[in-house]
Amino acid sequence: MAAISANVGQRTTPEASIFTTYLLVHTTRVNPPAFWDVFQLWAHGFALSSNNYYVHFPNDRSITRLTVCVLFILELSQTIIMSYFAYTIFGSGYGNLIVFDSSAIEWVPVCILGSLVAGIVQLTYAQRVHVSSQSMILTGMVVFLALLQTSSGIAQGVISKIVKNRSDLAAKPVCVTIWLLSSAVCDTLIAGIMAYNLKKKLALSVKTNAAITRLVRFTVGTGAITALTATIQIIVFLTWKAENYFETPSWTLGKLYSNSLMVLLNVRSYKRDEPATASEVYMSGIRDSERYRNSLSRLSGSVAPMHLSDKSNSQVELPVASSIS
Repeated sequence: MAAISANVGQRTTPEASIFTTYLLVHTTRVNPPAFWDVFQLWAHGFALSSNNYYVHFPNDRSITRLTVCVLFILELSQTIIMSYFAYTIFGSGYGNLIVFDSSAIEWVPVCILGSLVAGIVQLTYAQRVHVSSQSMILTGMVVFLALLQTSSGIAQGVISKIVKNRSDLAAKPVCVTIWLLSSAVCDTLIAGIMAYNLKKKLALSVKTNAAITRLVRFTVGTGAITALTATIQIIVFLTWKAENYFETPSWTLGKLYSNSLMVLLNVRSYKRDEPATASEVYMSGIRDSERYRNSLSRLSGSVAPMHLSDKSNSQVELPVASSIS
């Protein structure tokens, strides 16, 4: 009992009360890392997505498969470093604001690895933009913005390493502003270009149109998520420079990039496994009937009507999947 009383008395000393009050006042500085640690672990479903990709698409191009492998290695490294950094804040260094304010190895997963992941994904999209639009100007714009955000992100990582304390980073907003703005603009540009070009390729087939519509929806959706996250991050960073609220989206942005790419790659398997709808079966029956009548016409030596010609049938198939494989 005496020991318990002594402990209770020790907890209520003025020094302890001052320390508790100090921690409560700085709760806003501790909360963002707690949120980003949860989010980045939750977003590591990339491991499952990459496994599904290799299982369903073993015949994709080597460059695409290599890109997924590189992204997985970067994602795994990012998760390991983030988990260790979270342990130093909430585990071994819990309650020590000096440890919390020290940037430690934070600049590696957030700035270096995060910008590299974003750059790889955006350059992959640039190739898709070139295939769909055949425009060197649009492709060059995407490549320029992707390289700009990658280089500025790496530069921000170097600055974070030199500054050491996160509380001093607000005084050097140039690189991080360029990094986030170029990333948001690049994502918005990619989503708009791909959606416009895919919509132009609507064909006669209901099944093909459904595939294009689905691809447009996922393209715009994934691009909007990353662009919105980068926009929120830059707004929060410039609005509350004295706080570290911007860390929550910054630690998860790289995860969003890699997962958005995997969504576009894996959506093909979901479409392939779906049963055909009534309209798709109906259109398939019409095409089979037309091919049969055309074959009879050729055998009899007569000329088939124009609306039943092979040329009209050849326009039905559209290699949608090839543009994202």
